[in-house]
Amino acid sequence: MTWRPLTILLASLSLLACSSPGSAPAQSTPPTNARAPVAEGGMCGGFAGFQCAEGLSCQMQPGQCRTVADASGVCRKPPQMCTMIYAPVCGCDGKTYSSACTAAAKGVSVAAQGECKA
Repeated sequence: MTWRPLTILLASLSLLACSSPGSAPAQSTPPTNARAPVAEGGMCGGFAGFQCAEGLSCQMQPGQCRTVADASGVCRKPPQMCTMIYAPVCGCDGKTYSSACTAAAKGVSVAAQGECKA
């Protein structure tokens, strides 16, 4: 009968030791996912979603926004002036622009030649 209280005491101490809070790992700041903006001529967009630096826009090859889900482009400065020649293009944003230059000036890549179909 003397072994039973000793067994219960040892079992209780074992459970207590297992349930006691140990030293917690030090809290660290979560890593930031902020990337440096891409400079002119660098790759942008794509699966990684690289963003161009301020004043630049991500220009894709014509039609690429319709055929490639995670298309990438190149960071370029938008044109400051465009000719007034009317050569409509459909932008990747679904809007019709008077020319590819006008679309690029707005920071939009060309989806197709001609006006967008409604």
